[in-house]
Amino acid sequence: MDNKPVLSVIAPIYREENNVEPLANRLKNIFDKLNLDWELIFAMDPSPDLTEKRIVDLINQGLPIRLITFSRRIGKPLSLLAGLDHVTGDACIVIDADLQDPPELIEQMIDQWKKGFMVVAAQRTSRKGENFLYLKCAELFYWILDKFSDVKIPRNTGDFRLIDSRVVKEICKIRERHGFLRGMNALAGFSTKLIPFDRDPRLTGKTQISLLGALNIALDGIVPFSRAPLRMIFVLGVFFLAISTLSSVIWIATSAVTGFGVNWPTVLLAILMLFCTGICVTSMGILGEYLMRTYEETRNRPLYVVDRVVESENVPRKLTEKMIT
Repeated sequence: MDNKPVLSVIAPIYREENNVEPLANRLKNIFDKLNLDWELIFAMDPSPDLTEKRIVDLINQGLPIRLITFSRRIGKPLSLLAGLDHVTGDACIVIDADLQDPPELIEQMIDQWKKGFMVVAAQRTSRKGENFLYLKCAELFYWILDKFSDVKIPRNTGDFRLIDSRVVKEICKIRERHGFLRGMNALAGFSTKLIPFDRDPRLTGKTQISLLGALNIALDGIVPFSRAPLRMIFVLGVFFLAISTLSSVIWIATSAVTGFGVNWPTVLLAILMLFCTGICVTSMGILGEYLMRTYEETRNRPLYVVDRVVESENVPRKLTEKMIT
């Protein structure tokens, strides 16, 4: 590491016109205080608002910003991976543009990085401004990850983290179109330090992640990093085979003594058929999820297509031609 390292900050962005300038200014204040060279990389899905114009204005003002725009909307996970492909710093910091993750925590992250930790992740102790149902679903998601993931993903850690350039290089080798940064980071390994913090509400606007988008992110975290769903199908199959066999034996035994009724076997059969149908459909859905993702990976399509890159003259290191797709 140089005596004065370069820090890259990655912010995936979509429809955040009112948050761009506050984020850039807070980052500038932090790095001016630390006397460190830095660059801010906006990985932007095409936005119908003034987000792109606001970023270009900041570039014209001389801030060390690199704007990467994509040919179509690709979503946050792939935007993050594209941002990692375009960093030049000795370490990078991933942060959301809505300022729920306080940039001021970066100073602590850098301190831990200088002590030798390759990854420094922010761990949420509270999450202000988010509804109760969403928080409970998030708790369930992290519980599933903790219990069934093949790699250890710390609970209540989002994408807000510092990652050493060596780890970035290893993560960028994982060319999965359903990229889940927390999982890929855990898969790459290396020493990790957790820093607890209270998450702030959004500065302005509303979240751009829909309920379906949140579900997709949850599946991106569970399916690629766990074999548990497939094993659950096997366990459920054995369980219901045992239940049906035992129920048949009991029914035959009791009916032989009391006599075969007229209605209850029909009702029991209908309930069992309905229940087993639900299990079969759920199992097919789980198998389909794995099969679909396998098919998507084998097509080997580009993960993303860059429309253009706008780079400030004041970035500490110019971007080399490494448009990995």
